[in-house]
Amino acid sequence: MTNSINLRPLKSDEKFKVCNLVARSFNEFIAPGFSEEGVDEFFKYANPRALKKRVESGYLAMVAESEGELVGMIEMRGSSHISMLYVDKAFHRKGVARDLVRLALEETSSNVESPKDITVNSSRYAVPFYESLGFIQFENETSIFGVVHIPMALSLSNINQLAK
Repeated sequence: MTNSINLRPLKSDEKFKVCNLVARSFNEFIAPGFSEEGVDEFFKYANPRALKKRVESGYLAMVAESEGELVGMIEMRGSSHISMLYVDKAFHRKGVARDLVRLALEETSSNVESPKDITVNSSRYAVPFYESLGFIQFENETSIFGVVHIPMALSLSNINQLAK
């Protein structure tokens, strides 16, 4: 990769930038498979005010930055659930998402309560990516308030899948 990627915690003044990144990616790759209700429900979750509340309540939010621009983000609930993972289209298939997952797991691994599995409610679009990390679908695709997702889990005994 020609651009240097810096991975770091989200700064408090970056919530709007992160939510804009999420919105661009969601609208292009995920929203076409959602109903209007699902899109509305997603944006109740993926907005600066909601993100701020989640971070203040203990969610982990990390970003990937290239040349001063945010190009990726991950949010984790506790140490065992990826609640959001988005990467700018120009940085797809360059290891940014994999590096964000690895960093988030490193950051949360110091928790006293170490989980056996990491879970994610994947979009249809992201299933192949999560499978490449070793995640396995453990329930059928479901839709809650129009938000379509596929429950997946990664056993931490398979964590070596995240190595480059």
